[in-house]
Amino acid sequence: MTRKLLFLALLAILAPATLSAQSAQMFSLQLSGLGMYPFGGEMDNVDVGGGWEAQLRMNPSAFSIGAGAEQTFHQRLTGQDIVLLGGFLEPRYVVDIGSDNAALYVSGRAAVSKITIKSGTIEATGTGYTLNGGGGFLFRLTDRVNLDAGATLGFKNLGDVTIGSTPVDLGTGANVVVRVGLAIGLGG
Repeated sequence: MTRKLLFLALLAILAPATLSAQSAQMFSLQLSGLGMYPFGGEMDNVDVGGGWEAQLRMNPSAFSIGAGAEQTFHQRLTGQDIVLLGGFLEPRYVVDIGSDNAALYVSGRAAVSKITIKSGTIEATGTGYTLNGGGGFLFRLTDRVNLDAGATLGFKNLGDVTIGSTPVDLGTGANVVVRVGLAIGLGG
């Protein structure tokens, strides 16, 4: 699998300039609103949470890599507040669909997240990770701005939290993330 990804990345970098890039500029800043639904493990009975993400992308060709931060806010049906805050890396590959104004992309995402659970005056934190895959569409709005609409599905390890002096394993599950935002080209 690693060899295939490396080959795909090399092919994307060496591909002819006619392939659609993520933006016309080498770097872009992306700001998005998120909707995330976690399920499985101790995240059953948790609502769809809203949130945000910000990422900086390097766009050398049809292949790009982004790094950023994301945060979502949730509630459990039992009244607990849950906040997920993390950092991520996101490789993408744009698929040329023959349009100058729209492009399809496939993506992956690896994230490390801090989970904070609050119930009244009690607060517990832990660290987990997420591995997602998905894709989306880019729509050119101007020479420097693209609208990005995408979704991913993946595996989520929620980690352990300590409630009082008792460690609790939150288990593993999955998540669905939907994102809509703007990618703004930086520089010349």
